[in-house]
Amino acid sequence: MKILLILLLTILVTTSPFAVIDPGVDLMGIYFDHNADAKCIHGPASVPFNCYLILTNTTAPSINAYELGLRLEVPAGNEAMIFRLASTIANGVVDGIDVGTNGVLGGDFIVGLGLPLPAQEAMILHSFQYMLTVQMPVYFYIGASSIPSIPGDYPVVQNAEGSILMQVGLWTGNPDYPVAAVNDYSICPLDTEEASFGRVKSLYR
Repeated sequence: MKILLILLLTILVTTSPFAVIDPGVDLMGIYFDHNADAKCIHGPASVPFNCYLILTNTTAPSINAYELGLRLEVPAGNEAMIFRLASTIANGVVDGIDVGTNGVLGGDFIVGLGLPLPAQEAMILHSFQYMLTVQMPVYFYIGASSIPSIPGDYPVVQNAEGSILMQVGLWTGNPDYPVAAVNDYSICPLDTEEASFGRVKSLYR
């Protein structure tokens, strides 16, 4: 029985079925899953990948607008080796958007939603699909839009109840650091497996 339990725990940890919502309150990030867990992925050439702009554990009851500056960084000279195949705003529910002029490598995203999004642990605001023509590192940065509604260096969301603007943070704590990466795991925390293993152990207490 003990061996069977160990085997079960090993399988569960290896497959990581327990997605870990980023515990940060009112934090925005780019993630490669719907649960604000995967901040880094392997991205081979010619294989499309999805990523999501997610607000975690918002203290607002609902959100009806957001603004940020998004920047992608690739090795110098490889700017034409990444393509943005899709850009989708909050399930398509939108009444206005202003996207900056930096094209695939970023720009301003100033979005007003036609219907408020109710608060949840991982609120997907925007989804993207990219593809690389060569395998290379890509770094995602988030900060304020070029003309922020609130002075500061961080993204802004609007609480639909009262139309109150509020700045939100980043899991890095600093817009000068990438919030996500492709083909470089050095920015990612190493506690994912430990957290998953802890959740599995708690099932048997």
